Amino acid sequence: MAILLLLVLPKKVLADYDLTKMNVKAVVNSDGSLSMTRQIDYDFDDEANGVYYTQNLNSDQKVTSQSVQIKDLATGKTVTPKLNNSADSGNVYHFTKSSNSYKFKVYHHVDEGKIRVIYRYKITKAITTYDDASELNFKIIGDGWDQEISKVTASVVFQKPNLSFLKGWVHTNTSGNLEVNKEKGQVTATVAKLPENTFLEMHILFPNSLTAENTKKKSGEIMAKTVGQEKQLAKETAAKQKQKKRLEKIGLVVLSLLPLLGLPIFFKAKNQGAVVRSKKEIGHNYEIPPYSPAVAQSLVTGDDPDAKALAGELALKAGHKEITIEPLNKGKDFRYTKTDKYQGNVKLINQLFKGAGDGTTFTSKGLKNYGKKGKLEKKVKAWQEVCEDQIKKQFVDPNLRKKKDSLEVAAVLLFGAEIILTILGFFTYDYYTMSLLLVLLWEVLAALPVIIRIKNFSVLTEKGKEAIEQAMGFKNMLDDIGQFKLRDVGELTLWEEIMPYAVAFGLAKKVLKQMKVEFASEIDASPIAYYYYGNSYGMFATSFESSFSRALADSSGSSGSFSATSASSGGFGGGSGGGAF
Repeated sequence: MAILLLLVLPKKVLADYDLTKMNVKAVVNSDGSLSMTRQIDYDFDDEANGVYYTQNLNSDQKVTSQSVQIKDLATGKTVTPKLNNSADSGNVYHFTKSSNSYKFKVYHHVDEGKIRVIYRYKITKAITTYDDASELNFKIIGDGWDQEISKVTASVVFQKPNLSFLKGWVHTNTSGNLEVNKEKGQVTATVAKLPENTFLEMHILFPNSLTAENTKKKSGEIMAKTVGQEKQLAKETAAKQKQKKRLEKIGLVVLSLLPLLGLPIFFKAKNQGAVVRSKKEIGHNYEIPPYSPAVAQSLVTGDDPDAKALAGELALKAGHKEITIEPLNKGKDFRYTKTDKYQGNVKLINQLFKGAGDGTTFTSKGLKNYGKKGKLEKKVKAWQEVCEDQIKKQFVDPNLRKKKDSLEVAAVLLFGAEIILTILGFFTYDYYTMSLLLVLLWEVLAALPVIIRIKNFSVLTEKGKEAIEQAMGFKNMLDDIGQFKLRDVGELTLWEEIMPYAVAFGLAKKVLKQMKVEFASEIDASPIAYYYYGNSYGMFATSFESSFSRALADSSGSSGSFSATSASSGGFGGGSGGGAF
């Protein structure tokens, strides 16, 4: 069935194009017909098989004397497709009639670029002659276009100048310009942009002498009736415009007042939990945090623990002699092995030993291969959730957390709705769109203090505040290494206990560099120094972080680094339109 569908369905259903210009000229003939020249400029962004145009008429009207011409606007080359209703390729066109619609379907392959298609044809019985004047009421551009049309010009031209009278009106759902020139015998309407599915209708009264051979006649006078009709339409249009302006003004007022609803949210976000001091106020903390490197990193960053944090956990276990870390290939690879002192208190590390190794040992290479099995990502998220739950239970006030969540939801709903409504206004407003820009700016400015206050809303208990400041102070101390003597803090054995946290904070290289200066001889004799200070990559943490990030990317199927986280007067031609295929 799938193969059958592929054979039956066309390769391309719709072409991607813009209508950059349309110039329509209707010459009024003495027999009451119109000689049409419809020039349409297409700008194709991709391959297309051709274009089409449909002209809708009344039941007593016909299209005759049709022809098509195509011009490549880049090269200037012109081709004239031949009428051939049986061919569906090459420079040919189909011309068919269905009910009261006449369709041109032009087969002209385009890779991309700009072309101009010119349709020429005659519409019979377009004019109605009355006792006092002749009338043309014609949707010269129908509402069957699904694309916006730029630079629209529509002209009705009479074959004699210096007319005794000429009256013209245009109906369309957009702004434009109308010129009625009886000296030249011409009525011209121009529109900068005609919205999709919008008609442009021209209603014109002119002397009967211009269509003396017209056989479509009606008794009675049309002038006074039409002028009255158009005045009524103009009056109704003016009333609609006035009402539209009034509604737009009301909308502007409402949209301008909506941001004030954010004031209750702003004031409710005032009462909060314990507030963490600034980095400068906290200063240095020389005591090792009473929680794991992963938790310490999360407390400082506010994010989920990452590969550095997990490397810190491994370093901590190495320091406690729960595992050994053996460099391979001159420090380019590492083997991690359990000892009889191993405690399986970090589930993710247990899973790495089992999934990336044999349950007792694993290597960096095995870790990379484990990631390709696609199971690592879920296990990492579970580990991160454990750390998050630990922080929430120990350091976060649950009532304040609920309050902050509700404030965030309220702010998103309020300001999101405001901005969406304002953006929708740009598509529906006709008169005060520039004012909408000011309203949008006001909404953004009004939202900022609320968003900032909610962002800074603390959900911490006093214990949580102290824990974060302790972790931040400890990181500050490690970051300022070199500004004080390490021995004033403690001997090498203490710094070996500190190192897992330096690894988690991404400061291991900086700390190790200073340790090698001040504890050179002790490091050479230390049984765990090579865990941190390999010959090739500097330390095992760098190798592990790289291997783990690669494994996680392979597991998630993506690339990248480890991440925590209008009115009508009844003219014929309605529904006429076209497009491309």
